[in-house]
Amino acid sequence: MTGTATLKLTDVDIIRGHRTLISALTLTLDRPQLLWVEGGNGIGKTSLLRTCAGLSQPASGQVAWALNEESCKAPDAVAFLPADTYNKSGLTTLESAQFWGADLGTVDMESHATTRTERLSTGQAKRLSIANLIAAEKPIWILDEPLAGLDASGREDVTALLSEHISNDGIAIVASHTPIPVANIFTQRLTLG
Repeated sequence: MTGTATLKLTDVDIIRGHRTLISALTLTLDRPQLLWVEGGNGIGKTSLLRTCAGLSQPASGQVAWALNEESCKAPDAVAFLPADTYNKSGLTTLESAQFWGADLGTVDMESHATTRTERLSTGQAKRLSIANLIAAEKPIWILDEPLAGLDASGREDVTALLSEHISNDGIAIVASHTPIPVANIFTQRLTLG
């Protein structure tokens, strides 16, 4: 990880089409913690995560990132895991991991090293994407439905990785329909809608 981070949203409005999804949201994440974002489908969870990751601009308000109390750009501080995996087809799992500098051992995927990424199951593809997220070594993780498509073992692994990241001074923002079962981790809950 590249230092302690802060993410600050000030009076953020998020609009999609003609619909206001989020209005005047002010939030500061400046300590190791998990922010669990919940709400129904289409309520704005992914839009909020994309805004926090610097991938979308708010309709109004400001989003600011800092590393070691110095202002920075989102890519310097944030690693983003979308709900859909972003693994490139045509590569083996190992080749894809090597491209991102990821270690398949961090997500228990060594036995699938020669499998083409397009042949991975949903859960296996999610594990590979999580390995890529870890390899980015960013202090802020933003994850959209990270437990979806995973079996019980995969959910436990992701929960353990989140706990480890936060215990090492990281911040995690997770959109999920179900609670993230991390123990002894400061957790805030943001319910949209």
